[in-house]
Amino acid sequence: MGKFMVKGWYPPNKHKELLKVYMSKDKPVYPDFLKKTLHLTTINSDGNWQNYALYEFPDDKTKEATKALLKRYALYASVDGYRFVVENVMDAEEGIKLLMG
Repeated sequence: MGKFMVKGWYPPNKHKELLKVYMSKDKPVYPDFLKKTLHLTTINSDGNWQNYALYEFPDDKTKEATKALLKRYALYASVDGYRFVVENVMDAEEGIKLLMG
């Protein structure tokens, strides 16, 4: 199972604008194979809000999952000050096995 962590951050004065995008019915729909398994939020030490979202998808759907996430998060990035990054992540146990060879 593949995993992407999407981290997004924005200044607090953009909260209402981003909430409008989040609640919009016009957002691209995620494909059935792409599942959000975790969604967290916090306030950074610099005062910006930060969100973390973990998505899982079948290993053979990496390209399609990437496209779907970039299409969806581009809407949030249309709000001035919003930034995001998509990172390919793995369970710590998988990482240890990879390091051990």
